[in-house]
Amino acid sequence: MRPLKVSLSAAALAIAAPAVGASDYDIHYLAEHVTESGMDAHYQTLPWPNPPLEQHRWEPSVDVSTAHTTTDFMDLDGPMVAFAATRGAAPGRGYELLGFYSTMKISGGSARLTLSPKSLSVPLDLPQPADFSNPRGTYRHYGVGAALVRDRGHSAQLVAGLLLENVNAMDFKLDYTLADVPDSATSGVIDYSHHATFLTPFVGWQRTNRLSQHWAWTPRARFIYPLPPGDMDVRLTGPGFDVTAEDPIDVGDPYVAVGLALSHAPSGVEVDLGSMLFYPLAERVSHAGVDNAFVLHVAWRWGVAGSRD
Repeated sequence: MRPLKVSLSAAALAIAAPAVGASDYDIHYLAEHVTESGMDAHYQTLPWPNPPLEQHRWEPSVDVSTAHTTTDFMDLDGPMVAFAATRGAAPGRGYELLGFYSTMKISGGSARLTLSPKSLSVPLDLPQPADFSNPRGTYRHYGVGAALVRDRGHSAQLVAGLLLENVNAMDFKLDYTLADVPDSATSGVIDYSHHATFLTPFVGWQRTNRLSQHWAWTPRARFIYPLPPGDMDVRLTGPGFDVTAEDPIDVGDPYVAVGLALSHAPSGVEVDLGSMLFYPLAERVSHAGVDNAFVLHVAWRWGVAGSRD
């Protein structure tokens, strides 16, 4: 679904408002959110430059993350890795090159949800409740990008860049059995496998604050907007039919990533504690039906310790 979802401003509502049961949504709606929650996990853990910029010197980093989301009965989990290198080109100005990759597993249990027609020309009386089970598949997401970096006063930085990214949900399938007459006990497979390529602009801000000679904390925020919307195809098979929906589901939403990193200068290690708190709230607000979300993001910048002590 494509409407702008600015999670930062709405996060407080996730605590105050009662949660809507995922069973209130049809299966197509929830399947879309499985993919989009994976995209958000990558946006939440993209690499950041290390302030301040060092002129004519490359500063590399590697970022390792893991994420898990549960959308009703469907789980998505797996590790992510990213690489980046930042270089100062002039006083207070520079650029960052980055790339990321992950392969995640789609799995889960079973649930009774609504199966709607979704432009499917099938010999079934839809919508009606159906028992879904055995979600499975592989979610692969990778990309490369570049950004301009500008040092500002008080150890702050502005970042603006562009990603070229690819999302591939392979063999994303579920088994179903219809639960209402006259089609009760009719069973088959629903397939949400899809491939999408995005050109994704982003802008970000961070400010590093010293806690001591060796420790610092950095609040940060980034806005990411994948373009154009990707297409999630819907293919339904059953007794005597194999049909693909005429209108695919739009995939790819804007996202606001907010974090708070704790860094240790001698080792070059940084842990984003803020992402662990923000990401679950953001997913509950922006993707209805996501009941559980977790992300852990750790970065290591080698060659920085000696020059920044």
